[in-house]
Amino acid sequence: MTMMATTILTPAENRFLQLSQPAIQVPELTQVLPTLRDHPTIKDSSEFLTRSTRQILLDQRVNWLIQGSLAWKLLARLPYAINDSDQRQDWHHCALCHKPVRYEYHVVLRITDREVLVGSECVKKFMSDELQYLMTITTEDNFQAVTQYDALTAEHPEVPEILWDREALSNLPKELQPQRHAVRQGTQATVTGYLRRRQISLPERQLAPYLHDYRGLQTINHRATADLEEQRRRAQQQAQNLVEREAQAAWDAANAAQTTAEQQLRQSTGYRDYLRAVAALIADRKDLTIFKQQLTQVIQPRQLKRLVNSYQLGVMATEFSRTGQIKAARLQIVPRYFVADLNRVTRRLAAQRLRDWQDDLFNAAVGFDLGPDERQQSLATLQQSWEGQQVPATVYQDLMTLRAQLAADRELPPSWPAALRMAFTHRLAVQPLTGWVPAKKNHVTPHQLQQLVCHSNDFAQLTQAYHRLYALPARDEAITLSALAQAQLRLEDQQAGRSQATRNLVDRILSED
Repeated sequence: MTMMATTILTPAENRFLQLSQPAIQVPELTQVLPTLRDHPTIKDSSEFLTRSTRQILLDQRVNWLIQGSLAWKLLARLPYAINDSDQRQDWHHCALCHKPVRYEYHVVLRITDREVLVGSECVKKFMSDELQYLMTITTEDNFQAVTQYDALTAEHPEVPEILWDREALSNLPKELQPQRHAVRQGTQATVTGYLRRRQISLPERQLAPYLHDYRGLQTINHRATADLEEQRRRAQQQAQNLVEREAQAAWDAANAAQTTAEQQLRQSTGYRDYLRAVAALIADRKDLTIFKQQLTQVIQPRQLKRLVNSYQLGVMATEFSRTGQIKAARLQIVPRYFVADLNRVTRRLAAQRLRDWQDDLFNAAVGFDLGPDERQQSLATLQQSWEGQQVPATVYQDLMTLRAQLAADRELPPSWPAALRMAFTHRLAVQPLTGWVPAKKNHVTPHQLQQLVCHSNDFAQLTQAYHRLYALPARDEAITLSALAQAQLRLEDQQAGRSQATRNLVDRILSED
């Protein structure tokens, strides 16, 4: 059995919605309006109907028709008329069904003042409570009722609210509902009596008590509404606070777990060794290809393998070469603590490299007693480094004769870069009154200490060589000198073949109570 199609909108309803659309400002109606214009009758089985449009019409049709009926009112100057002719061809056509009608009703859209003529059947589409009320009085008692009603509501705009707005005073306490009902009944009786007879003056005296009581009820309703809003606001705030506390607690728990794991990682030897190794490669400022090749030789902690890769490290190395710092703003996925740690260590190493290079440059030009060939070779080697390439080539020409120029009380060349002039000025300031001594480095490597031990005959010569080249902080220097002393003694024991005997005796000495 074939089911009959259900009509969603008749042509009259369709036309009514199109006419009412300026007053029904909802996006959904605007969306389906082209479909309404193209198709007078709309059924649920219409092939042109999309699924979304069909659902919108089914969901909103009744609401739109109700909203549309509230948007119209009877035309005050001509609410209705009866055509005197008995000939249908002389009758006007209804704006909704387009049929000729003898009984004409004239309605106007409040928002645009557009006037429309409709028949006695189609006018029911416009039948709000207000319009039906006025139509009854107009047709049965007073043709001027609409004009009088417009004058009354213009003076007292709360009258339509009292009579027709069922949602008005919605938060009024229950004990005041009888008073509200009495106000509505009294207002309706007064307005009805006023409209049934043609008159110019408004029923001010009769209406005043009801309007006074209604304004009092409005004040109470306003306070009740404000109280409810405050209660809702507090409830929402409490709910929001609860959600925020729960979210914060969850975040704190996760953050604590992450912070603990992060702290453990950052304090681990593997992480620190990896950081120093990568920072050293970056501070070396080699070509990116060479950097990545050297990076493969660095052991990466397991926890970092899923957080940092060689591409990201290459980006950071390139950034440091260009700017002298690492921010990795484009690498948001890289942990910020790693970026900060790598930036700090790399900048420290780069600063140390620069100081070492400045020390070596000063010593090659002034501090060491070198012949011309040795000096030229040393300067050429220093010029090949990244730091050396930042200095103009003319500086190296000046450095070849700088020691002689300084001995003749000449100033440093003013054409030098300011940073280099300052570095040489600081080193010259600590030179003795006569002769030249090397600039002392503020750190030393195990390899450099090994060279000192190998080239010294005894500890006195060793310490003299050390103090000539290095000046470490007191604690570091104490450790270094102790290590040099032990290294010197071990070397002498090895050369004399008494290493084992010495160790045995030392063990016995230290084991004695």
